[in-house]
Amino acid sequence: RRMTTTTTAMSTTTMTRGVIGATHIARARRDTASRRVAHPTKTSSSSSLSLSASAKRRTRRPGTRASSSDDDVIDAMGAPGEDARAPEPAIATATAKASQPVEEKRRANVRRAESTDAVATFMTRRFGLKGGLAWLGVLTFGVVSEQLKTRRETREAIVNTRDVDASERREVSTAGGTSYVDVVVGGGERVAPQYLLAAHVEVKITNTGEVVFDTRKKGRQVVWSYGGRLGGAITRGVEDGVAGMRQGGRRVIKVPASLAFGDDGAVLGDNIVRPGTDLTYDVELTRVSIPPS
Repeated sequence: RRMTTTTTAMSTTTMTRGVIGATHIARARRDTASRRVAHPTKTSSSSSLSLSASAKRRTRRPGTRASSSDDDVIDAMGAPGEDARAPEPAIATATAKASQPVEEKRRANVRRAESTDAVATFMTRRFGLKGGLAWLGVLTFGVVSEQLKTRRETREAIVNTRDVDASERREVSTAGGTSYVDVVVGGGERVAPQYLLAAHVEVKITNTGEVVFDTRKKGRQVVWSYGGRLGGAITRGVEDGVAGMRQGGRRVIKVPASLAFGDDGAVLGDNIVRPGTDLTYDVELTRVSIPPS
């Protein structure tokens, strides 16, 4: 009877210890979970080990030794299959957000395989490959017709261009203050505002006949927009003198100093035009064309 009583007392003591130990283990798990939520970025394997050790100390009573089964339960406080080195959910979310701008930038740099022509895109999407090829045919027709038009105009300019006999040359004065003599009458496109002009230009000092500028010697023509920005050898007097000319024409223009470089003078290549110098221009228009849109 005494042995039965003693055995029952020992069993009761062991069960009480087990219940108390389980209570401390559950409390330790709650503390660990609350700390991980409060400080997700500071969680590490060392903190988990320290919490496990503190839980062990709580489950041990003075003068008692925790059983190996309790140690196993406490050491397994982490969720089954949890790896201390694995990133926490908050860290993974932050990493994903940080990588989003990089991914968006990479996608922006990827060249889109789509035509910049809205009509071609619409035709291809609406009618398939046949629609795209039909629009390509229209564009090809436009390019070819433009080339044929340019060739026709060039041919007409050459055919209609004629030299002016010396006996027929007359000096014409303009309202702007210049005067000119037509040497060759062009048969091409007429000069108009904003048109692109290409010309061979020879500039002489009117009083001495000294050549201060010649594109034929340089092998490069002068190109400018009529009525636009002036520069180089082209002055207001030149623009006033070429008015009414056609492509292929040649005209000698006398420009007074006030419509040339005035009191400032100019430097044309290696030559100097002194202030107040009247100039004579020999202009041959080789190209008169509509500017690109």
